[in-house]
Amino acid sequence: MRILYLALSYIPSRRASSVQVMKMCSALARRGHEVVLVAKRGEDTGIDDHAFYCVEPNFTVDKVTRPKRRGGGFVYALGMAARVATRRRWADLVYCRDQIGTMIASQSRIPLVWEAHGVPQTRWRRAAIAHAVSRPQARGIVSISEALRDDLIAERIAPPDRPIVISRDACDPPTNPVRPRPPTRRPVVGYVGHLYPGRGIDLIYALAAKLPHLTFRLVGGNESDLTHWRVGQPSNVELLGFRRQAELPALYATMDIVLMPYAKRGILSETRGVDTSRWTSPMKMFEYMASGAAIVSSDLPVLREVLVEGKHALYAPADDLGRWQAAIEQLVADDELRVRLATTAMRALEEHYTWDARAAQVMVGLGLESA
Repeated sequence: MRILYLALSYIPSRRASSVQVMKMCSALARRGHEVVLVAKRGEDTGIDDHAFYCVEPNFTVDKVTRPKRRGGGFVYALGMAARVATRRRWADLVYCRDQIGTMIASQSRIPLVWEAHGVPQTRWRRAAIAHAVSRPQARGIVSISEALRDDLIAERIAPPDRPIVISRDACDPPTNPVRPRPPTRRPVVGYVGHLYPGRGIDLIYALAAKLPHLTFRLVGGNESDLTHWRVGQPSNVELLGFRRQAELPALYATMDIVLMPYAKRGILSETRGVDTSRWTSPMKMFEYMASGAAIVSSDLPVLREVLVEGKHALYAPADDLGRWQAAIEQLVADDELRVRLATTAMRALEEHYTWDARAAQVMVGLGLESA
């Protein structure tokens, strides 16, 4: 099958959405499909795009310039529409990672799929998406969580006669074995991700002050966020900044415990600042499952769709510092528990949440491939 994949992501960029797009395109290509990704042209890093994301060069990236001025988004949408028109006789399927691409693709007669990462935030967008996914050529919807599927149905966006496949985000297969921490090494508590509001960095700083005998290693953040958090940085906190995908396994191998301290209502989308805490399927969670470290997470219902308490992770209320401290201290003191949680999480990832498993789940679930 020839798949035209439309995304609003900049390639390359530091955003998790761009990682998700590149990993998914590569997984679809590994299933024998010919894939062309249409995305925004990012800043030149001097590194090949496929190498930057640590993916095989088994698909094509067609980058369209998005002018950095008012109206630039409209210019990019026109460029995306031109790609759809140019490839209308080539493509067997348009896979849309965003709402704008879905609206554009629905004007063609090419079969299309919308992968939903949130409920459209305005009335006109909800109406436009509902119209697009009910068109005759629409093959169905991919939802990243059960909660999002339920909201799409409640908002009457998802048509009742098309399939909705729940397919959460994913990660590459694990590379780090789970092993007890050497008794001579200082315990390391890790965090990998953005540093902007809603990510719980203030909670991590509070924990570092309470647990001075532990090292807190934070990976990620742009320069402005790093500058902000360097003010009042505890002596046992390391701010390592952004690291490419290829560098993450070695960093995860240094961590004993990893944290997902999301605020109860504060997981903001990368572009529009929309709270996605009800629907999220964070890639961080799946990277953590593959890391070989034990997970402590905020207790959000959507995360319980994947992580079973006491089996894959420990949970703590987002605003209860004492519970977070107790969970970390328990894992530091009980190496057997830490190894057991990390091992079961890693096995669940291997069995259900790799990119290859996700691509198969989507294509078979929508009837685009046979089981």
